[in-house]
Amino acid sequence: MRVIIATALALSGVASTAGPADAGTTSICGGRFAYRAHVQDLGWQPWVCGGQWSGTQGLAKNLEAIEFQVNPANAETFCARAHRSSYGWDSTFQCKNSGIFQIGTTGMNSPIEAIEVAPQINIITGNAYSRNVGWLGGMTYAGKIGMIGTVGQNRPMEMFWLSINYVE
Repeated sequence: MRVIIATALALSGVASTAGPADAGTTSICGGRFAYRAHVQDLGWQPWVCGGQWSGTQGLAKNLEAIEFQVNPANAETFCARAHRSSYGWDSTFQCKNSGIFQIGTTGMNSPIEAIEVAPQINIITGNAYSRNVGWLGGMTYAGKIGMIGTVGQNRPMEMFWLSINYVE
């Protein structure tokens, strides 16, 4: 049901009216981690809180970029980079401990196939849905680089979810 509703909203052009970009330093997730996906031909999807999926399923639409919103209350720098078709891994990680940053590109038809994340101390879990494969199986990483998606298989990601389990 969630897929149908999200897909219907995306196809109708309805966008989220509130989110981290609109709210300045306030997060839609109560000061926690948020993200949104840029989907081929559909554009930016609504912001979601960590642990929720972003993207589309069953439409054969590539993830092209992802924006992450990091809140300073988390007291950790969050880093990520993308592996894109016909390009490979971004040369460096994008990192922030506050604000919004993007990995991937928009308008260049360069699908994201995998995402690497690098938490400092917190535990990250996640999963990716790749074309012609489906859900790939989750990952859990603490204090080291973790990856979701595929590399070298020409399987664009269509949706994903990430969650941070904060170490207090």
